[in-house]
Amino acid sequence: MAYMPKKNQIAGACALLLLISSQSQAQTETELSPVVVTGEKGTGYVAKGAMIAGPGGTEEVALKDIPASVTVISKDVLDDRQARVMSEAAKLDASIGDYYAAMGYYENLYIRGFPLDAATSYRINGMSVTGEQNIPFENKERLEILKGVGAMQAGAASPGGLINYVTKRPKDVQSFTVGTGERGTQYIAADYGTFLGADKSLGIRINAANENIRPYVKDAKGERQFFSLAADAKISQKTKVQFDFEYQDKSQKSVPGLMLLGGTTLPSVKADINLSHYSWVLPTEINSKNIGLRLDHEINDSLKLFANANRSEVKINDRLAYPYGCSVDSSGAGGTFCSGGQFDVYDFRSDGEVRRNDHFQTGLTGKNTIAEIKHQWTLGVSELKRSVYKGASVYGTGGTPAYNGQDNIYSLNANINPSTGTTGTVYKILDHTQSSLFAHDQISLTDKAKLFLGHRIVDMKQTAYDVYTGNQYSSLNKTWHLPQMGASYSLTPQITNYVSYSKGVEPGTIALPDSFRNSQVMAPRRTEQVELGSKYALNADSLFSFAIFQSERPNEYAKDYGQDGDGYYRSTLVQDGKVTNTGAEATLAYKATNRLNLLSSAMYLEAKQSGASISSQNGQQAIGIPHWKAVLFADYLLPQFESLSVQGGWTYISSKGVTLDNSIKAPGYHKFDAGLKYIDRLGSSQATYRLNVENIFDKFYWRDVSQTYGSNTLYPGSPRVFRATATFDF
Repeated sequence: MAYMPKKNQIAGACALLLLISSQSQAQTETELSPVVVTGEKGTGYVAKGAMIAGPGGTEEVALKDIPASVTVISKDVLDDRQARVMSEAAKLDASIGDYYAAMGYYENLYIRGFPLDAATSYRINGMSVTGEQNIPFENKERLEILKGVGAMQAGAASPGGLINYVTKRPKDVQSFTVGTGERGTQYIAADYGTFLGADKSLGIRINAANENIRPYVKDAKGERQFFSLAADAKISQKTKVQFDFEYQDKSQKSVPGLMLLGGTTLPSVKADINLSHYSWVLPTEINSKNIGLRLDHEINDSLKLFANANRSEVKINDRLAYPYGCSVDSSGAGGTFCSGGQFDVYDFRSDGEVRRNDHFQTGLTGKNTIAEIKHQWTLGVSELKRSVYKGASVYGTGGTPAYNGQDNIYSLNANINPSTGTTGTVYKILDHTQSSLFAHDQISLTDKAKLFLGHRIVDMKQTAYDVYTGNQYSSLNKTWHLPQMGASYSLTPQITNYVSYSKGVEPGTIALPDSFRNSQVMAPRRTEQVELGSKYALNADSLFSFAIFQSERPNEYAKDYGQDGDGYYRSTLVQDGKVTNTGAEATLAYKATNRLNLLSSAMYLEAKQSGASISSQNGQQAIGIPHWKAVLFADYLLPQFESLSVQGGWTYISSKGVTLDNSIKAPGYHKFDAGLKYIDRLGSSQATYRLNVENIFDKFYWRDVSQTYGSNTLYPGSPRVFRATATFDF
């Protein structure tokens, strides 16, 4: 069993690393030959390559050579924005948005209008990890976002895309960060790396962090501890090994979303509202471990063997006072609040939940020239096993929810008592296996023209079990053929145009235990995608990308609310009709001068429902997906000071539907951010001070609209908040 640090050990690790740093002499940076992409090749705001877009998702390819839309968010950008979770980093890309990203819980996001799958859409160094965690940034060098079907990289996954976290690799570094923000959040982190041995053949990198979370939402405080170890070993001139371990323990009161009033009216509330504010509510606890191992061996100059293994495990104690529906009058039937703001309160506790992903991948990469045509190919096999364990919660046990009484969003009552119920037995509720064979060939017909041909065969097995008994409920066993084809042509050394076609498949959703379908596995959903794009390198440190695309898949939503024998409203999950997403997106990472860096992104998206049995849905935009989104972030080094930078950010999001027929919409909005960065150099040491203000005009907006758990859920966006850090590099 892997070592699991205790909370006080992790908190103390930051101080220990600072002590090590203060006693260490500054050294000239020395690095091993990289095992995989380190993310440090592209400095500043612009990266040169990405691994997630390569076949198998673990081999770096140059951004300009990828026949797909890829965004890379560098460590410098993450630091300047002081981003700590993915939903904060995702604000820099117009193609990404929140989709049931509840504070205190794990985040759910969408790309290109399709929600990501927690089971298969998230990667660390190209290997699958469970999405039911808040993946930490302290040990990440960059984030890579592949937009669109990623069957060649991940097999069966959401057609929206993939998010890959690239870990920091060993180097000589001693760094210490302290910070504060929002309503008194306290943050401390340390980063230490060195090389061992006379030939420096072993490198290590340790990151640790401790955070006392005091967010803008009332009664939602929490804490987080994090520790990671990365090691690179050069076994021989041709063999390298890479190891990664990270552990995080997060405990925070979860914040539930709001619902429409009477099914027709948006609530009128403040951004800091928390409907789970009662003193008896316990924090939601999310404990995560991610362990990865990679071997690279050069057989000869043109042939390489690779092997990757990864385990990702999350343990969750999911707890909150869950607001759902209204029993006062019929206006609240079907998962909405009453017209007067009343809502039912349920004691939701589901302790001992487990999500576990085990992923193994191996293969060969090679380069050959046949008849003066160059081939760069990959052949590999992959197996992903996922297990989910869950107990029957107090809310819904035996079909009878733990009802606590009623509250009102306009006059919250702190005196509602908890239930006396207990959580149910933990059972395995899902086994999911993907066994794959994949092959890819990049064919250079000329110096300007390339073909990209790939194919993945996926054998997918799913078995669902009844959460109340542990008995097998439903199963699926099917083989899928997922081709990918593309072509690119370089008009000039700076401009490359491409076209691609891909097929994908997404694992079937498991119906909620408290729905009428009770844990049934829905059918997998097939996707086809066509994409046309262009990439323009404005200079050595800039890249402009443009793409138009169309993807379609079966539509899935909750409908047919009705009362069971206990009078509780339940929904039925259905696949009905399809959603066709047609859009255009543009991204710009631009180093305009030595003083000015720009990041910009824009997207227009039509996410149209069609073929649904409910005619009013047809032709309407999917829930929570805006037509327009645009983002701009700028960093300017002031010539008068040389060490002081000013930063500014602007976000625009158009209105988005709250209901399937779009009869109710959340208004669009503009949001403005600002920041300062000051660098103080003292000999070989450096101190970097950052101050950020989000939403400087304190604009109220709905950041997240989704249909989740059979209801239309809304989350207010952040009000004006401040965040400050000081980083010391020795």
